[in-house]
Amino acid sequence: MMKAMRFAKVVLLAALGATAVAAQDATFRAGVSLVRVDAEAVDAAGRVVAGLSRDDFRVLDQGQAVTLTGFSFEVEPLDLILLFDMAGSMKGKVHEIVRAVELGFHELRKGDRVAVMIYNTRAQEVQRFTENLEEVNEAILLRVLTQRFAGGSQVERPAEDAAERFRGEPATHRKRAVLVITDKPGGAAANAGVTAAVRQLWGQNAVLSELVVAGGGATRMEAGGNALVDATGGAVITAGVPGEAFQQSVHYLRSGYTLYYSPADGGASGERKVQAGLTEEAAKKWPGVKVRARTGYLGQ
Repeated sequence: MMKAMRFAKVVLLAALGATAVAAQDATFRAGVSLVRVDAEAVDAAGRVVAGLSRDDFRVLDQGQAVTLTGFSFEVEPLDLILLFDMAGSMKGKVHEIVRAVELGFHELRKGDRVAVMIYNTRAQEVQRFTENLEEVNEAILLRVLTQRFAGGSQVERPAEDAAERFRGEPATHRKRAVLVITDKPGGAAANAGVTAAVRQLWGQNAVLSELVVAGGGATRMEAGGNALVDATGGAVITAGVPGEAFQQSVHYLRSGYTLYYSPADGGASGERKVQAGLTEEAAKKWPGVKVRARTGYLGQ
């Protein structure tokens, strides 16, 4: 049921070397030699499509087609930041959030590290990264839900703060992700604040998704309408049943196709544009299937 409804999400475009994790990070910082694109393929109903091969994908770097040198479909552990909206409108959603935490924590597993942050216009950490999920649960129940929900909120600067939180964390095999828990669907439009947040998320190789606690209806995943989510390859997930949606959100963040390639120019410094999709042949074979992936990265 839950496993069959994995969400389309694409995670983390990171430049990595091909040896140990520490060496991978050093390769990225010194100059991109190998780029990693984590992507998901989904059908029109938002279901993840498994069974694709390397030859089914086409990737453009700065508009130029690249040759994939590596390919896999895998499930990986997470470095996950849970970013809770503290706006006044969230006060009535407290019980739904509690249910989401209690039911959705089944998707978190050994090997994941989780941090907890809250925000109105800036993000504040209430729980440092830990592998102890009981500590995470306690932080949400005792240090998030007991806070004062008031005023409005904007996600752009808090998203930038959350991305910055990854700086200084050790390079590991875990995927980096931010999950915003809010009651505001749609979110950020393209503007200067969004651009700064996107660049920070790209720089820290992190993806951002939103879990919208709306109450009632069916859980669904939506693409488009949120520049932060779309640019990092994330998804806006509207919670029908909060715990179920939380589970699906986390499962979606940790899984997908992983594509590797070397840029033709070696990955020059500055902002780099990436497009990941299906080849013409694969698009005919898999009609209606779309690929969600990060739209860029920062070369060094």
